[in-house]
Order: sequence, then structure tokens, then C-alpha cells
Amino acid sequence: MKRILIYGISFVIGLNACSVYTHQTVDIPLINKKKELRTDAGISLKELFYGTISYGLTDKIALQTFYNKSFDHRFFFQNAVGYFRDLGNRNIVEVYTGFAFGYTDAGNHDVPTRLKGPYQLYFIQFDFGKIDCQFANADFGIGIKAGYLHSNLENLNYFTHYSPYTGPYEPLVVNSFLLEPNAFLRIGGEKLKFSLKLGSCWHYQFINKDKNLPVDKLNFGLGLNYRF
Repeated sequence: MKRILIYGISFVIGLNACSVYTHQTVDIPLINKKKELRTDAGISLKELFYGTISYGLTDKIALQTFYNKSFDHRFFFQNAVGYFRDLGNRNIVEVYTGFAFGYTDAGNHDVPTRLKGPYQLYFIQFDFGKIDCQFANADFGIGIKAGYLHSNLENLNYFTHYSPYTGPYEPLVVNSFLLEPNAFLRIGGEKLKFSLKLGSCWHYQFINKDKNLPVDKLNFGLGLNYRF
């Protein structure tokens, strides 16, 4: 059992170590009324921990904050404001826009090749789903997020080789278009539910196309969701 656990952790570390950006498991809250507060937290293939807080500020406007922590010094933090509307029959539509920033450290721990540094993301997201179904109080839906990613990274021998250990190292600035489709399912009680998330990520670089950033294509998350 101990070996299986060690191999499993090593495998997940390997998955996380080779990408600059991955799909973020931000909750699709489907807020439908004023003062509704929803929290969501869990783990995923790419994250040690993720958490989302969403709140219905008015009967049309919602606020959302998301944070995740991964291996090494990698993290992602996002704030958004959104518009929501109840279409009837428990069908909800949401549109969020916001700003995010993070830090990445990608490469191979066994050899001195790294890509690390900060990045910023400006985005808009559209969500649609259904809440409180008769079967298991299920919530389910889909979302699509589109954004502009600006990365300012240190290229430590990842693409070009100046010196095996000490540099000098070439800075790498990359601007990209990101597209993140995602889907979710929540089942459980009236307030506390078990959540499943599945998402993908696609990006297109506007500059430095010969140095294509490594981006994870798929992420899967498990967590708990509570509605106050």
C-alpha cells in the first residue's frame, strides 16, 4: 500500500511538473438568488487543493473568488463578477468576467531545464445548468471560459541552451488566447453535495510561436460543495 501511494504521488507530481498552465477547476455555482453563498473545495489531477466561494450580491449580480495550490511554488488566484438569471424550471444561466494571476514552475526535476515565473489572465466565462433535480438533488451543467494569457517567464534551458547550470538565461514573454470548456455534476443532499468536474484547455500563442508553451489538455476534480 505504501509503494502504491508513493507511486501515485510521484505520478501526479510528474503530471504537474511538465506544464505551464492547466485547466482550473473553478466551481460553476449556478447562483439563483440574492445572498446565496456557495463554497466548493477539493483536489484534482493537477492541483493539491482548490477552493471557490461564490455569492449572490443582488438578485442579478454574483461575486466569485477561486484559489488553487499545486506542487512546487505553483498557484492560481482568480476574482470575478457575474450576471445570473433563472430561466425557469431550475435552469440557470451565468456570465462572469474577471482577472486572475498565478505562478508556474514547469520542467523536469532530474535535469536543469525549467520554465518558471508569473502570469496574468483576463477572461470571460459563460455557464449554463440545472439545479436541484429530483434524482439525488443533482446539479449539472457546462461552461466555457475564454481569456487572454500574458506570461513573463524565465527560460532556464527549457527551449534554448546557453549554459548547463548557471546561465545566462533567456527571458520569455508569451501572449496567448485560452479556451477552457468544462462540465460538472453535483449530487447529494439539499445543501451538501459531492462534486465532479471535468475540463480541458486549449491555447493559441500570438508571439514566440517557435517556443510553444506546455499546457495540460485535461483535468478532473473531486470535491465537496455546500450551499448556505
